[in-house]
This record gives sequence, C-alpha cells and structure tokens, in this order.
Amino acid sequence: KLLYLGIQNAQKKWTMPIQNWSLSVSQLAIFFEGRLDQELGL
Repeated sequence: KLLYLGIQNAQKKWTMPIQNWSLSVSQLAIFFEGRLDQELGL
C-alpha cells in the first residue's frame, strides 16, 4: 500500500519519462512479487 501511494504521489510531479523505467519496474515486480501486477498492468 505504501509503495502504491508513493508512486501515485510521485506521478503528480513527473514531467518527463524516466530513463530505464522498464528495468526498474521489472526489478520491483520481482521484489514485490504479485503486488504490482494490478497497479501497473503487468
């Protein structure tokens, strides 16, 4: 829940695409197995 809320809060400030975002998301998906699938559409 905390990760989701942190991402939602940070999205308000993002104006440019993040470099290597797909790599970061895949690493987070491994670390938080099953928790990011619904939130990020994996």
